[in-house]
Amino acid sequence: MTEDPALDETAAAAEDAEVDDSSASDSVDSVDSVDKENATPTLAELDAQEWRDLGPYDVADVDTDSLEDELEAGRRIDLGSLVLAAGDGAELRLQVDEASQQVVSAMLMRGDSALEVGAFAAPRSGGLWAEIRDELVQAAHEAGGSADLVAGPFGVELRRLLPVRSPDGQEGYQPSRMWVAEGPRWMLRGIVYGQAALEDGLDGAVAGFLEAFRMIVVRRGDEAMAPGDLLPLSLPENATPADVPDESGEA
Repeated sequence: MTEDPALDETAAAAEDAEVDDSSASDSVDSVDSVDKENATPTLAELDAQEWRDLGPYDVADVDTDSLEDELEAGRRIDLGSLVLAAGDGAELRLQVDEASQQVVSAMLMRGDSALEVGAFAAPRSGGLWAEIRDELVQAAHEAGGSADLVAGPFGVELRRLLPVRSPDGQEGYQPSRMWVAEGPRWMLRGIVYGQAALEDGLDGAVAGFLEAFRMIVVRRGDEAMAPGDLLPLSLPENATPADVPDESGEA
């Protein structure tokens, strides 16, 4: 399957944590290489489990009246296809395309870390993540970085180090952790950047982003869309493009 352009990642606008060049390698590890003594799960075993008991949620899974109450109280932010929780201490940044005035990226920023979120149309049968992740691993390898498929909070997590060049010309590697949750005809992707992407567990800086990702409500809609198409985002009510920082990033 050829990677859809809509699945290209927007790099974090927050200050990127740099990793020494020696941290990157050409090898690609996978949890398919099973450690039988420690019963490391295979990719197929991780894919077969249900990971959304604690969220993220489909809009059909939540009480509509309660959701509206939270929106009115300012505890939630309505972006159309995504409804986010208004996290404590997190700043929401939206990238708006000047020509179309459409929101193309949503990013929660806290300190020197960030979580970028986006949702995509997916087949009714699911399985889109299993189809595209090997291509993402290969692309990271071809770019001179590294990629690992590991067990994460939503099944298979993709961890990458991608080569980047800073504005002053210095070269380094940008770490990221990619979480993917699949719901009815949608796939929600979250990419953690910065210092939080360097942490192995789910504590510390990662914990707040994990909670924010779990609390997302996805509105897929009923319109026909090709698998991999980005679900459209919209500005929050009473917001204008001038209110939203136009953050650009690197693929």
